[in-house]
Amino acid sequence: MAFIENQFPTDISIGAKGGPKWRTTVTETISGWEQRLQKWSNLKGVYDVGYGVKSIADLQSLRDFFNETRGRAHGFRFKDWLDYSVTDEALVPNGSDTVQLIKTYGSGFNNYVKNIIKPVSSPAVTMKRNGGSFTTFTVDTTTGIITLQALSDETITGITQNNPGVVTTSAAHGFSNGDEIYITGVSGMTEVNNTVFTIANVTATTFEIVDTTTYSAYTSGGTAAKHVQSTDTLVWTGEFDVPVRFQSDELSIQLNTSAIGTTSVLLEEIRL
Repeated sequence: MAFIENQFPTDISIGAKGGPKWRTTVTETISGWEQRLQKWSNLKGVYDVGYGVKSIADLQSLRDFFNETRGRAHGFRFKDWLDYSVTDEALVPNGSDTVQLIKTYGSGFNNYVKNIIKPVSSPAVTMKRNGGSFTTFTVDTTTGIITLQALSDETITGITQNNPGVVTTSAAHGFSNGDEIYITGVSGMTEVNNTVFTIANVTATTFEIVDTTTYSAYTSGGTAAKHVQSTDTLVWTGEFDVPVRFQSDELSIQLNTSAIGTTSVLLEEIRL
């Protein structure tokens, strides 16, 4: 079913109980040794939001949200108040026009890296490149993918079928040997599209890529762009939500003169 880009009520989530969950099968041998098989390569957050319900208004808010999501049918955003932000988190650019937001857990021993796919729009994501402010990007808050504006680019006018292939540009491109150049929009030799090449033997208007002898013949068009390089330090700061769903299609509510609350109301992180 659909994912609803709405956030679970934060005045309830701040009182929730829960955290990360892994799945490992542990088998004990007759001699007492253990065999452990890790089933999941990525964690799932599990939360009990029943602990956050403190008033009738909270109950009504929970009930309304539960009905909007049709129980387990639709996923939604959840703010984990113990894990919702990063500061100067290092990303992994590769010379292309996009990079995925991530968060790294750990201090050097067997670090865990998680893709952040639900950043929030406010406060806005900020970035730094090599220590300085970097603003030429856009954020997809539904996927956590950053689209990077090119640092420089030039129109392609030809690519030879050689080993290595030689790319010619319409004007001086300003690239250097070893730069990672991202090519898009080529007609004919479409094998080079949406690919990063580490270039060599640079002249003012040409550079070499890879063996293109088996590629289709170049016919027209294309752009060679230099984006943030893999050698650059690119970091982000911002906040994010966890994509979750209700674990049950039934919501049990308690309401009388002596008690206001719910039984356990579980949310489980979903993979998107």
